[in-house]
Amino acid sequence: MLVFFFALLALLLVALGALFLGRWFVVRLATKWCQRKLQVELKIGSFGFFEIQNVSLKFLQHQQTVEIDSLRISSKLLSHDLPHYVALCFGEVRIRTDLQRVSGLSAPFSQSTGVDQKELPLSPSLLKIFCQLFSIHVETINIMVLKVATSESLWHIQISGSSLLLDSDGKRLDCKMSLSKINSKVLKSGQLEDTCLAELSLTLNLCLEVGISSRQLKAITVGVWTHHAELHEGLFHSQLLSQGPNLVLTPVPCSEVTENLAEPTLPGLHLLQQLPEQVKVKMEGISVVLSMNSQKRHLNWTLKLLHFLYHRDEDQLPLRSFTANSDMAQMSIELLLEDGLLLSQSRQRIVCLNSLKASVQVTTIDLSASMVLNTCIIHYRHQEFSHWLNMLALETQGSSSPVFKQRKKRTFPQILAPIIFSTSISNVNVSIQLGDTPPFALGFNSISLDYQHLRPQSIHQRGVLTVDHLCWRVGSDSHIQRAPHPPNMHVWGEALVLDSFTLQGSYNQPLGLSSTQPDTLFLDCTIRGLQVEASDTCAQCLSRILSLMGLQSGNPAVSREPTSGESVLLWKVDLKVEDMNLFTLSALVGASELRLDTLTVLGSAETSTVGIQGLVLALVKSITEKMQPCCKAPDIPTPVLSLSMLSITYHSSIRSLEVQCGAGLTLLWSPPDHMYLYQHVLATLQCRDLLRATLFPETVLPLAAEIPETTSEPEGRPLEPSPPKRSLNLTLEVSTAKLTAFVAEDKFITLAAESVSLSRHGGSLQAYCPELAAGFDGNSIFNFKEVEVQLLPELEEMILHRNSFPALQTLRNCVWLLSLGSVSVEFPYQYDFSRTLDEAVGVQKWLKGLHRGTHAQGLSSPALLPPDLLLKVQHFSWVFLDDIFEVKLRDNYELMKDESKESAKRLQLLDAKVAALRKQHGELLPARKIEELYASLERKNIEIYIQRSRRLYGNTPMRRALLTWSLAELELVALADGSFHGPERVLEQVQELDPGSPFTAEGVDLVIQWCRVLKCNVKTFLVRIRDYPRYLFEIHDWRLTGRLAGTEQSGQPCSRRRQILHLGLPWGNVAVERNMPPLKFYHDFRSEIFQYTIVWGPCWDPAWTLIGQSVDLLTKPSADPSPPLPWWDKSRLLFHGDWHMDIEQANLHQLATEDPYNTTENMHWEWSHLSFHWKPGQFVFKGDLDVNVRTASKQV
Repeated sequence: MLVFFFALLALLLVALGALFLGRWFVVRLATKWCQRKLQVELKIGSFGFFEIQNVSLKFLQHQQTVEIDSLRISSKLLSHDLPHYVALCFGEVRIRTDLQRVSGLSAPFSQSTGVDQKELPLSPSLLKIFCQLFSIHVETINIMVLKVATSESLWHIQISGSSLLLDSDGKRLDCKMSLSKINSKVLKSGQLEDTCLAELSLTLNLCLEVGISSRQLKAITVGVWTHHAELHEGLFHSQLLSQGPNLVLTPVPCSEVTENLAEPTLPGLHLLQQLPEQVKVKMEGISVVLSMNSQKRHLNWTLKLLHFLYHRDEDQLPLRSFTANSDMAQMSIELLLEDGLLLSQSRQRIVCLNSLKASVQVTTIDLSASMVLNTCIIHYRHQEFSHWLNMLALETQGSSSPVFKQRKKRTFPQILAPIIFSTSISNVNVSIQLGDTPPFALGFNSISLDYQHLRPQSIHQRGVLTVDHLCWRVGSDSHIQRAPHPPNMHVWGEALVLDSFTLQGSYNQPLGLSSTQPDTLFLDCTIRGLQVEASDTCAQCLSRILSLMGLQSGNPAVSREPTSGESVLLWKVDLKVEDMNLFTLSALVGASELRLDTLTVLGSAETSTVGIQGLVLALVKSITEKMQPCCKAPDIPTPVLSLSMLSITYHSSIRSLEVQCGAGLTLLWSPPDHMYLYQHVLATLQCRDLLRATLFPETVLPLAAEIPETTSEPEGRPLEPSPPKRSLNLTLEVSTAKLTAFVAEDKFITLAAESVSLSRHGGSLQAYCPELAAGFDGNSIFNFKEVEVQLLPELEEMILHRNSFPALQTLRNCVWLLSLGSVSVEFPYQYDFSRTLDEAVGVQKWLKGLHRGTHAQGLSSPALLPPDLLLKVQHFSWVFLDDIFEVKLRDNYELMKDESKESAKRLQLLDAKVAALRKQHGELLPARKIEELYASLERKNIEIYIQRSRRLYGNTPMRRALLTWSLAELELVALADGSFHGPERVLEQVQELDPGSPFTAEGVDLVIQWCRVLKCNVKTFLVRIRDYPRYLFEIHDWRLTGRLAGTEQSGQPCSRRRQILHLGLPWGNVAVERNMPPLKFYHDFRSEIFQYTIVWGPCWDPAWTLIGQSVDLLTKPSADPSPPLPWWDKSRLLFHGDWHMDIEQANLHQLATEDPYNTTENMHWEWSHLSFHWKPGQFVFKGDLDVNVRTASKQV
């Protein structure tokens, strides 16, 4: 027994010795193998039962250290928490490395691992058993990376509760890694406390699927929970971000650059091809914080869910000919974001995102993509966000490497595969506050886009874009989110409003070099509720946006004609806009509104048509409310311009423009309204100049520098003539038009026309109007019928007229031809026409000074020769209306005279009848009966008089004329010539026409000067006073030729008067300077008259006095304080020159009775072959004179 005990003890000692010897041998063998093969120094502290403690691995080459506290083997039999029967459990693992000693990084998803493709040491069945039995668990992992960015920087990673599970079915290997908690920090220095650059904490589940036979990664599944990251200011100032791109791009710059030069590729496509066949990423509870200034300023981005799915099917047929030289495998990509929120340090929302879903699907037929965005609200405040932009800008400075620049020059390839894209964006609002400009905001309810790019036998693209209630607000309160504006209302400050917008279009491009079919483009657009507001605030915001977008261009676009080698585009556009309102807003003069009920545009390559229904231009002179009603065009009160229908058609092949205006064209104008419109136009032009300066900042200087080069011509090299441009043919038709101009508060001028047509072809212009009327203060003064106006480059008839004047130097000139069927001028009784006319002249001079300014003063080139004038009038009448009271008084007097005669006849008949009754009945006839007969006769006379008075103007119209001047077949020719064109030559003509008048040596300052050669023919010239039987003047066959010049001298300061125009606030009163010296005429006429008859008598003096009063109302009394001149002296002042008259038969009838209607009692002066010469201060009569006294009974 004792021997057995000692033997057992010896065996035990031998076993222990063998065990310790084996342990030492294994450790020694492992240490030597690691040192020789891996260049790693291995140290093992102690062995336990299936346990090793204090294991240390030191990599000599990279100065990396791995320390493991404990390593044991456990089983599910001992711990039910383990998933498999055998588990390799690690305690605390500590890893220490130096990043600067790492030579390089390998590509993440490289298909070739650099290891020989050998058979696995385990068969698939053994691998399946191994995966089902074993698992790896790590309690804690601490990783410390030194010298991340600088020599003192530190990167610390702590991983708690990690596990690794393997699963295999013989064909694939699944690796599932679970990390309960990951904490990571990047420190600028390990000794200082406040040196944290970045912090990260999350929970991670990672699943990898690897093909056993191919040794390739098949699928990745990543799950992240409670992700929290903090990025501090020091991270962006460190070298970590600048070194990152260089480290990643170092392995592949050469191949990448050569690939880009060989064939362009889509960005990101190479990365997708390197990904495994299936990738799933799910992140919940994401929080990213950017902090600055020791966390005094921070941004907090939270995201509830991020879901990314990627699947590629290599076994199915790929999408053929995705590009010219490549195919694309079938794949699907999905991205989902939910509940994103970006907050500032004051807890104000910067970005609020409800959901974003994007997907891409690639099949064997096409590539389809879709995106759905719901509720995105962005509030950008530059004053608060500029610090972050400056900090984040440091990150982009590190991306200026040569390889990165080479990648930016990459060109996109031509995609040959069909593409289908659809997107839906709803409830988006973006407000921006830049600080140096007023804030603005853009929002819309929804936008949807469907796009298809097909490529059967030709490139066919079509799309549909729909926008629902888009609004762009500018101004101080625009960043405040508001509800949509009420219907049919405009809110001031909303620069652009679209209630609905729909655009459908297609584009077709034939393929093949031999194809002769042109490209086609079709667009169909419908807009409802369009509101546009132009203001200084809007221009400032838009200019700021354009400057930030970098849309500046040094040279504006130059239009050019397509050459024969270029493809021709056939296009068709159909646009319809309903309820369109255009506003211009000014802080000085309120707003203006342009309303269009319906706007339709139908255009093609050959013809384009624009139609407008209901156009109104109105003024909002003061803005007192925040909203402005948007009424229909007929409901807008007091419009400046109103038009019921307008149609514009343009034919590009023949360069013809046709404009048709429907009935109801009205214009209501006044000087205050003109100033309002003028200020709005100036404000709009300033906005245009601001935008132009933003888009083309260098346009003005180069153009100014090029002016001398273009004007100078090289010596010995003739200037090549430019090809003549085709003129635009214009046709204008207006049904009815009424223009009303208020020249004063109670004075206005009205112009009404019907069926106006105007056409312009080449250098000729023609206009026709069957009826045209001009009224003053509600009185119809001028009436024109059958009006035809033509502007012709030359006219054969005018050339014949010029041949009759050999002294003319100009052989041909353009002509204004004015033909009128009838002209009627009627002045009401005692109507002061001169006041309205004087106000109109003052307004005209004010407008001339307002718009011309100083532009005309700088013109040094001589004025062009004005056109000739040919005036033809079939019938002309000038009427001064008589006093209605006097006309009716005379007519009633004549009626009473006639009625008294008729009543006397009726009384005689009654007397004869009463006498016959008395003879028959004697004294038996009652006296009462006789009185009743006479009373009945008196009542009957009264009734007859009343009936005749009522029927007085029924058959015969009432006489209205006080004076009637009528002309028949008037033809007037006015010729301009270069020999008397210009101020100096006009003065020469004046001195020649009036040699007796003195002229100063230093010359005369004239404001008006002109000279013409006249030729006039009149068939009949008649002047009648009231309805007198004889004409005051009666002239037949009057022909007149000669020269006529008109001049007006510039008055001295004492010869000028000031006319006040009341424009109202904010301009007040404006003074217009008027010249008081009269317009003088200088003439040299020679006329031939067949018959000239004058009738006069003292019985016409009362009517002539009224005529003189009417004439005085035509011209305003002179403001000259000097005593007024008599008629003869004033005539000598205004008219200078000679007048020759050759009269075949002249007659002067002097009436000898007081009855103006008498035609028999007169003295008759009769001249035969009369020659009359009127010189200044001299009358010469030559002819045969006969004087006769004519009476009703005898003739002397």
